[in-house]
Amino acid sequence: MEDFWINRNLEVARSCIKRLELDLDGLCVLTECASKAYAYTPLLAALSGAKVMSVGRDTSYGRFYDNKSYIERLAEISNTNLSIEFYENELPESKWAEADIITNSGMLRPFTSEKISRLHSESVIALMWETWELRDGEIDISACQKRGVPVVGTNENFEQSDMYSYPGMMCLKMLFEMGLEVANNSFILIGEGLPGSLIARDFRRLGIDFDWFVDSTAKYEREGPCWHYSEIGRILERDRIDAIICADHACSKPVIGSSGYLGFNDLHEAFPYAQWAHLTGPVNADELGESGINYYPKDIQPTGYLTYSTERLGWEPVITLNAAGLKVGELVAKARRSGLSLRDSIKASVDNGIGQDFEGGFMNYDNV
Repeated sequence: MEDFWINRNLEVARSCIKRLELDLDGLCVLTECASKAYAYTPLLAALSGAKVMSVGRDTSYGRFYDNKSYIERLAEISNTNLSIEFYENELPESKWAEADIITNSGMLRPFTSEKISRLHSESVIALMWETWELRDGEIDISACQKRGVPVVGTNENFEQSDMYSYPGMMCLKMLFEMGLEVANNSFILIGEGLPGSLIARDFRRLGIDFDWFVDSTAKYEREGPCWHYSEIGRILERDRIDAIICADHACSKPVIGSSGYLGFNDLHEAFPYAQWAHLTGPVNADELGESGINYYPKDIQPTGYLTYSTERLGWEPVITLNAAGLKVGELVAKARRSGLSLRDSIKASVDNGIGQDFEGGFMNYDNV
């Protein structure tokens, strides 16, 4: 059965390459040697003609040699002579200058000024998601600006690699795994930011009963009514709540809890059978656990990270998004090679539709 899924995911990878017209011939890609869906990133690059340097280490997600062996098996099954070099723990200092496209992958982060100084002047760091999702401490943007190394995001609403349909599907799967029927259930959505907006959109399309609370009613387009977080207490007037869905990818302060607008104890007393469904967002996990409210998943991640990750829906979203990120890298790297300036190289990917610049432009962005 494992071979079935390997071949199915290889078909997904080849479909992404064809759909995006991904052509990395003559380019060198530096990425991670990781597990599960992320093992397909070096394979995507190699299948598109790139020389690949894949760096990994032992983590809670898997051992380096197991990940390496799995990627090598993928390459063998693909019946292609692929150029992938593997490095454990660290990439040799002399090899950084070979990289044209560097993926913002977990095994490579953080990108310090020391690492950035080793890159050649026409390289690009490709974010495998949108620019607003960049977290503090991951990339020394100032060092990139001084070195002239562009950091470019991926438009997740690009037609050939659309990711906007997944948050709603992820949320539904999470609720089903919690034993909820969804149909005829009642939900509260804590959803500032794009993921919350997309979940709200899909819930309305499906006729699901929910109240939606946000921090700012102006930042994203609202289809239908929603309320500010400060009004979260109004949910105590409802007859029934089956789950509170936390899908906030923009705020740092918990909405519910001792530092929020409503206490967990008050919530649990009013709705003893309501559960907490945590996709992403700020929450005091200790307080939640002590409240007696059943919550899922149990390994709640820090603010800015997904607790219910995309790959739990399936591996295609990860493969598709990483292929799109490589396409962004291709467009910028080739533009740089052709002699275009840093700004014009970024613009080439943005004009294509798949690239995404920082608000105000990369050279003006300050994440300090």
